[in-house]
Amino acid sequence: MTRREVSSVGRVERSPRMRTSKDGYRFDAASSRWKLNKDVTVYLEFASDLSGVMQRGFRKTLQRYAEEMSARHTENMAKRFQRFLSDTNANSISSASLLNWRGMLGEAEQCLLGGLKGFLLAWYDYGYEGISDEVADLLRGWRIKGNAKGEAVIAACPETGPLTDLELSALLSWANTAVVRRLIPFWIYAYFLTLAMTARRSVQVAALRGKDLQQEGGDNQLLFRVNFPRAKQRGGRFRETFRSLAVPEDLYNVLICQHQQSVGQIGAKLRRSLPTALCMEVPIFLNPSALCFVKGLASIERLLRGSTPDFLHATTGHLTEGLRSFAKLSTARSERTGEYIRISATRFRYTRGTKLRREGFGAFIIAELLDHSDIQNVQVYMQNTASEAVAINELVGAELAPFAQACMGTLVWSEREAVRGDDRRSRVPNHRQNGVGTCGNYGFCASGYRACYTCCHFQPWVNGPHEEVLEELYEEKRRVRAAGCSDEVVNANDQLILAVEHCVQLCEDARSSGGVGATYSEDD
Repeated sequence: MTRREVSSVGRVERSPRMRTSKDGYRFDAASSRWKLNKDVTVYLEFASDLSGVMQRGFRKTLQRYAEEMSARHTENMAKRFQRFLSDTNANSISSASLLNWRGMLGEAEQCLLGGLKGFLLAWYDYGYEGISDEVADLLRGWRIKGNAKGEAVIAACPETGPLTDLELSALLSWANTAVVRRLIPFWIYAYFLTLAMTARRSVQVAALRGKDLQQEGGDNQLLFRVNFPRAKQRGGRFRETFRSLAVPEDLYNVLICQHQQSVGQIGAKLRRSLPTALCMEVPIFLNPSALCFVKGLASIERLLRGSTPDFLHATTGHLTEGLRSFAKLSTARSERTGEYIRISATRFRYTRGTKLRREGFGAFIIAELLDHSDIQNVQVYMQNTASEAVAINELVGAELAPFAQACMGTLVWSEREAVRGDDRRSRVPNHRQNGVGTCGNYGFCASGYRACYTCCHFQPWVNGPHEEVLEELYEEKRRVRAAGCSDEVVNANDQLILAVEHCVQLCEDARSSGGVGATYSEDD
């Protein structure tokens, strides 16, 4: 490469227009052609005919799809939007133009509108111009038959609606692995986990301080709570009113660690430790750009308790960018579509509200747990209460396993090739005491062999009897269903089943290819 070419590359890399697709390809967001991977180039010449507002909103939304979703899915959304414009000759997205297009499409092509519906609602959720409240309300009210893909894809919107239990589990599994491997910063992990487990608004999470984390009870019956500052209260001031929420111990410990990191950042800036009382006032999520204003203890007191008490707190924009970074890196896929799961703070609220309704809770309880002041907005969380997930069985599980990619470990041909393979204590036996793999973790673990299949330290043997584990899981599921247990109990191990199914398929592929020492992970 010549010096001129090197210089040119340097200039391209620094350009704010240059973006990176999910597959790692750089593309110019202002260009009419986006090459997103070796197979897919998205052509956007048609967008030049749109008005400035429409073109900006469309390009920004499609750009996020390119960064967070697969290249093929991004291409499909561009083509469907182009088809909509071509069929209707519309120069804006209105209720009339969408109703007109729906009338034009035959039954066999309704799936085109179903896919575009998710894209347009994502456009609206992102906050870009071009989609009105009226259009969003119309789209949310439509139930559009999906493309003919058997029972593997359900008609409910898999991009903007509630997450299924398997989708949420897949996201949590990826997040746990990603933070261990340092693919994402700890603060992004803490923010994601808070959204997933509490369904609170980003503005509420941003307003948290150390003193909001509370522990109650004795050693035998500990209860962990977070006092979330309320939001959307008319005339309410910053951190004026609170609503306490019980949280799992795991989330409590993660938030404690995140708060300690924030205290440590300020302490490092001052080169001294903070008094205990002041530590408890430090935000759990800091605004990194505000740290330059920290000059001493007096300045911290002034910033936290003065006329701008929110100054040191992370902005919602900073947290949103963190979640977006998470989405770009995440390889968690939906069992409904096989696509990467689209993530937004709103989806976690839909998920929690829908799950509560499905479990039989009334409107007032749902409103309380979602921090609504009344029940007038609860109906939106009570839609799609039927289970959207695919019912996992021996036939469906094998088909979904490549999508789920739930086996997080690294395949080895024999115990001899494994990390800690020379340590007999690292051998992982199944319920029949037959070895299925090796544990590469040097720390203590008491999770049992089943949890190994979703652990990044697990090294399954290519010729291990993984089918025995699969058979046990399916038989257990049949017994629980026959006993009359609820769907939540029956489907509790579905993510684990898909992980073992995935492992079985990886082993079959390795044996058929004959590759030695090949490794498989969630990225393959």
